[in-house]
Formats: sequence, structure tokens, C-alpha cells
Amino acid sequence: MIDQEKYEDMLWIDLINDADELNRIAGEVWHKNQDQEQHSYTGKLDYNLKDILDLEPEIKKMFNKPTNKIKKYFGRAMHDGMINNNFMGTCEISQEHPVHNLLHKKFNIKDTRVHLHVQHPGSIVGMHVDKYRSVFAKGHHDLTKLRLRDIYRGVVFLQDWVVGQTFMTGRANITDWRAGDSYTWPWYMQHGSANASAKPRYLLLFVGVVV
Repeated sequence: MIDQEKYEDMLWIDLINDADELNRIAGEVWHKNQDQEQHSYTGKLDYNLKDILDLEPEIKKMFNKPTNKIKKYFGRAMHDGMINNNFMGTCEISQEHPVHNLLHKKFNIKDTRVHLHVQHPGSIVGMHVDKYRSVFAKGHHDLTKLRLRDIYRGVVFLQDWVVGQTFMTGRANITDWRAGDSYTWPWYMQHGSANASAKPRYLLLFVGVVV
């Protein structure tokens, strides 16, 4: 029987450099919890999202070929669709942007990093567990003592759902969202997304530290 509490007391920085170990631990904990709720609906973010929607992030592939590093990140063999159809517009939301304070107050978190993700029609992101290497690399906050249990992450959808769009967490799918709806999931939860609609899908992906 796994000791989930022991895992959750581990430092995140000790795991991110060993993707195989992180995928193993996350998989064990998820297997134990796979019959529980795979995500939580956490209400609407009360904010006029137009200024974020007006951003035009650079469109690029999240990855170009199945290198050993990418295979480890996803923890599985990659099919051609994941390699060829992963176009995404991404940009980081400035630390001075008011959305950070809104997230701090709503979720009782601090030290947030927020990114806009625009998933274009036909794009997919395979199921994976986040490593958040960039959260540590850019040095906005000192996260060297961050424990797994204190990581808080989620998404805020910026537009109403369109048929063909889905966001997946473990065994569950999120659909039929409305602009401003937010969802969160635990650190070990594998997740991915696909856009089989004719319109781009806009969301904010955020990660922070539980206060």
C-alpha cells in the first residue's frame, strides 16, 4: 500500500529532474485515487477577461519530435498526432497583471505563475503530469522548499465551450464550460486537451502555492 502522505511531504524540486520517478509516483497515487473525483469545479473568476483575450500569443509547436526528453515527460510512447498536431499559442501573464491578485484571493494561494494557452483547431496535448520546470527556472519566486502537497494548479476558461473542445483529467472530461469557469486538480493528476472544433480554445493555466 502506498504512503501518499509521505510522497506529499517531498520537495517538488527533488523530483522534477527525474521525470521517470515523478511519473511513477504520480501514477501510483492516481491509481489509488482513480475512482474519486478527478477534478474540482471551483466557481467563476470575477474578472473582465477581455484584455487577456486581446493578447495575440505566438503560435508554435509545444514539441517537434519524440525525443527521449519528451517521451519521459509524457511517460509513454507518442503517436503521430501528438507529434504533428500540437500547435498552441502561449504567453506568460505579467506578474503585475491584476489576475494574479484575483487568483491569490479566490484560492488562498501565493507565488502564482499564469499562462495564456490558445489551443487551435485540430491540436491535441497528450496526457501528462506537469513538471513545472520553468516555474523554478525563471526565479520569480523562491520555491526551493515547495512540497508536493502545497502545489495548487488549475485552469480558467476564457470563452464559452464549443462542441468538440475537451479538457481531460484522469478518467474525466471537462466540457460545457462557460467563460470564467475554473477547475483545479491535485498534483498527481494526469491531464491533456484536444480541440476538434472549428474555433480556438482560450484558457489561463495557473500554478501557485497554498498559503
